[in-house]
Amino acid sequence: MSRPVQEAITSFLELWDREGEPWGEALDHVEEARRLFASLIGARPGEVAVTPGATYGFNALVSMLKLGGNAVAGPANFPTTYYTLHALRRRGVLREVRIVKPPGEVPSLEDWERAIDDETSLVVADHVSWITGYMEDLKALAEVAHRHGAVLVTDAFHSVGVVPVDVKRLGVDGLVVGSYKWLMGPHGAGFAYASPSILDGAEPLLSGWMAIRDGVLDRYARGERLFERPLDIHGLAPAGDARVMEWGTWPILALEGLLASLKHMIMGLDAPGRYEGHTRVLVERLMDGLEELGYTLITPRASKAGIVTFRHRDPYQAANMLASKGIIVSPRPGRIRVSPHFYNTREEVEALLDALGRRW
Repeated sequence: MSRPVQEAITSFLELWDREGEPWGEALDHVEEARRLFASLIGARPGEVAVTPGATYGFNALVSMLKLGGNAVAGPANFPTTYYTLHALRRRGVLREVRIVKPPGEVPSLEDWERAIDDETSLVVADHVSWITGYMEDLKALAEVAHRHGAVLVTDAFHSVGVVPVDVKRLGVDGLVVGSYKWLMGPHGAGFAYASPSILDGAEPLLSGWMAIRDGVLDRYARGERLFERPLDIHGLAPAGDARVMEWGTWPILALEGLLASLKHMIMGLDAPGRYEGHTRVLVERLMDGLEELGYTLITPRASKAGIVTFRHRDPYQAANMLASKGIIVSPRPGRIRVSPHFYNTREEVEALLDALGRRW
């Protein structure tokens, strides 16, 4: 966690302690975070919802869709998407949940095409898999999904912030992300993008006091005082943009940290822009070095995001050894995941390779 993130949270808490809840400043910061994230993914602010996390964003997004038939999910998505799809199937919203079954760990476009048909209403794919580090070709997958009349939603938790993402170019209909990992904020916040095709005429299954037309943010922008006029409780007029997914009060403290991180990364460091010139170089050196040491890569060589996964006979013991040297990796059954970001150095990658080469 960067110093700007820590300082922003501390400063906000001190303000709260001195003056009481800084509601107006919090609302300003919600909108500022929305604008910054929209600029990061090539969207308009009205297409971005501020959420308490990726799971919340995914569920809010999916609850607006007109579903039926089957949903198709990738073979190595983060588990939350599967559980939501299975819950929808149990309630009868979906008839079937299909998980793509590639011959290996990484699906090809042909594997997706075999699973998707004219009865598919929703396709869910992680942009970068947390298990394999594989970066999905979302543009090609979107074309397949749309050809069958399906919607493509992607979990971009492991891509936004480390690789360039442009939702319009990729053609995705929805995207969700959380505040930590590559965005380097604290836990407890996130964003959800919904395309105009989803938002136009959206009929949400669920709602809340922040997700309505003429709601708190609209009135605040016009200079009205909080609750100066009562909210209409005799019907539901959903917000006309992505705020329709913002059901309740925002996680303000987490957003303070996330906003500071977005400013730091976008305005100060241009972290996504440093991917080609720095992070990708680290990833390539790491892949080369691991293969030189005799390790088998799980992450495809052509799929260079921010995650490199390789096979290991004793990943948990190896991770403990590396931690004792100040090197943090993520062990998983039969594999180790390494995740270099813009703040890592070539020397740190060499130290990792040296440690693995000596003992393993």
